[in-house]
Amino acid sequence: MPNHAPSRVLASLLVAAGAVIAVKPLLLPPSATASAAAPQDHGATGSPHGPHTPTPQATPPVKQTPSATPKASDPAKSDPPPRAQYREFAANCTVTHRLSDDPIVYPGRAGAAHNHTFFGNRETNARSTNQSLLGGPTSCQDKKDGTGYWIPTLLQDGKPVDPQMVTTYYKSGVNDYRTVKPFPPGFRLIVGDMHTPSAAQFQGYWSCGSRTSADIPASCPPGSALIVRLKAPSCWDGVNLDSANHKSHMAFPVRGVCPPSHPVPLPMLEMKVPYKLPGGVTRGLRYSSGAGYSFHYDFMNGWDQARQAALVKHCVNGGRQCNGVGYDQHKP
Repeated sequence: MPNHAPSRVLASLLVAAGAVIAVKPLLLPPSATASAAAPQDHGATGSPHGPHTPTPQATPPVKQTPSATPKASDPAKSDPPPRAQYREFAANCTVTHRLSDDPIVYPGRAGAAHNHTFFGNRETNARSTNQSLLGGPTSCQDKKDGTGYWIPTLLQDGKPVDPQMVTTYYKSGVNDYRTVKPFPPGFRLIVGDMHTPSAAQFQGYWSCGSRTSADIPASCPPGSALIVRLKAPSCWDGVNLDSANHKSHMAFPVRGVCPPSHPVPLPMLEMKVPYKLPGGVTRGLRYSSGAGYSFHYDFMNGWDQARQAALVKHCVNGGRQCNGVGYDQHKP
């Protein structure tokens, strides 16, 4: 009988080689994940806003459960991010109601705050929590955004002036927009300060027509909207969902990179609030919290977490300019 041993050995070697070739791609190291950095460095904002009535009790920091806490920092990508003019999506929401409530500063104490104008979740009140907002009815275009957003009420000669549709942009505040993470469940933040001492210290700006200023302008061109904008810090400490002053768990990037104390890049909120005034008349305008430079806003995360994560990945990490339903017509 012929000796088949050499051919069997050769076949075995070929099979083994084939197996190595077949599995080799699975053995390649995974591509490195991203890390830090964005073009805005506006400095820290001041103390939290507070109403005109009694001093609020300090809220103890709320911490993430260890299993849910994202990594403080990821290995940096060796390659720079592709150039992207925009890295954002918009939450477009209409006004729902006004109350003298503030569930962040005065939880459970109805009527304890200055008057606020609410949008987003239609049921936000003094008793609201992040959990109660989830799945609630919303005035936002994206029906999975149950977030509670609120601002001081603008008054003209003592009468409330409601804004038109309010847009809250979720942007990259760091250079490497690929590293931005979604807001964690339970996250809360106050942006700006009702106790800002003067227009010179205001972190936002007002505009109407082609004019910009640090305070409400003396007048606006007829037909134009009076708009106030204010950006938020975007670097999280990675642990606290809130802090005693509702601010210090967040910090601004430094030269487009999150500082070591606040290493996790979250979306940079920028709120745009437009008011349509008959004839452009701004006389008699002031906020329930004070002058125009007392403008501030509150954010109580009520997003469906999977939906928010998908928007951050597609729009922010993907270098897109998405509208209120997460679509970029120029880069679908």
